[in-house]
Amino acid sequence: MDSQLNTKRILIFLAFAFGIPWAAALVLYLTVGTDDLIKALTLANLIFVTTPALANVATRLVTREGWRRLWLWPKFRRGWPFYLAAILLPFLAAIVGGAIFYLIFPGSFDPNLGGVRKLYAPYSVADSTNPWLALLLITLQAALLRWLLQNGLLSMGEEFGWRAYLLPKLMGGFTGGEPTPSSSLYAAGARKAALLIGLIWGVWHWPLIIMGMSIDPTTTLIPALATLGLYVVSVCALSVLLCWVTLRSGSVWPASIGHGFVNGTSGLPGLLLKGPANMLLGPGLPGLVGMLGYLALALVLLFSRKAFAGEKEARSERVPAVAVTNPS
Repeated sequence: MDSQLNTKRILIFLAFAFGIPWAAALVLYLTVGTDDLIKALTLANLIFVTTPALANVATRLVTREGWRRLWLWPKFRRGWPFYLAAILLPFLAAIVGGAIFYLIFPGSFDPNLGGVRKLYAPYSVADSTNPWLALLLITLQAALLRWLLQNGLLSMGEEFGWRAYLLPKLMGGFTGGEPTPSSSLYAAGARKAALLIGLIWGVWHWPLIIMGMSIDPTTTLIPALATLGLYVVSVCALSVLLCWVTLRSGSVWPASIGHGFVNGTSGLPGLLLKGPANMLLGPGLPGLVGMLGYLALALVLLFSRKAFAGEKEARSERVPAVAVTNPS
C-alpha cells in the first residue's frame, strides 16, 4: 500500500471520526440549559458511538478504496477461543481491579450491599430480596442481557471504525505495507497500533467525559484533568485486548463483544461500595486501582512473544535450532 495514500486515508477517517461527534457535543453543550445536560449527554453519546462506523464507510467512499477487508465475517470456527476470551477476560479484569481496591480500602466495602438495595428500591420485592442473590442476577444481566440487547450492538458502531478500519491502516504504516501475518514486522506493528489507537480512542471520548463532569457542580480542575488522563490510560489497556482478539480471530466481532462486556461489567465492583465512588481510584474504570486488572492483562499481551506474533515469528518459535557438530 502506498504510504502517502495510507496516511491520507487515516487522516480522512480521523477527520470524520472526530469532527462530527466533537462538533455535535459542542453544539449540544452550548445550546442546552443546565437541567437538560443529562439529555444532551445521552444524545451526544448516541452520536459518538455510531460515528466511527460511519467514518469507515465515508472514508471508503471519499477515497474510492472499495469494500475489501471489512473484517465483518464472523470466522467463528477459527476464532471461537477469542470470542470466549472477549467474554471472560473483561469480567475477570473488573473483578481483579475491584478486589485490589477493596483490599487496599477495606472501609469502602459495604457488606450490606446498599448499592444493590438502591437498585431494587422502586420494586415491591425489594425488602424480601436477598441482596447477594440480587447482585448475582445483576451480574448475569450485565454480562448477558445488557450486552446482547444494548452494548453489543452499539459497540459495533465504534469497533467497525477503530478495529476494522484504523487498526490495519496504522499497522500498514508501521510495517511499511499491507499488514500480513507473514511479515517479520507484524507483531511490532500490531503492538504499536494497539497503543496508538488506545490514545486516539481515549482522547476521542473527552467531550463526553467533560459533559458528564459538568453535571456535577463540585468538580474541580485538577481532579478533572487527572480523570481525563487516567481514562486514556485505561482505554489504552482495553485497546490492547480488543486489537488482540481482532487480529487473532480475523474478525471485528470479538472486539465488539469484548467492548460490550466491558461496558456491561466494569461498573459491577461499584455496587459493593460504601459511599460515593472515587473517580481517581475506583473501584471501577477509569480509577487508578480499578484499572489494574486491565493493565495487567494488557502488559501480559504486550510482552508475550506469541500474543501478536505473525506466522513468521510463530514458525521460528515452534522450530528449535539444531546444532550441527562435526562427527570427526
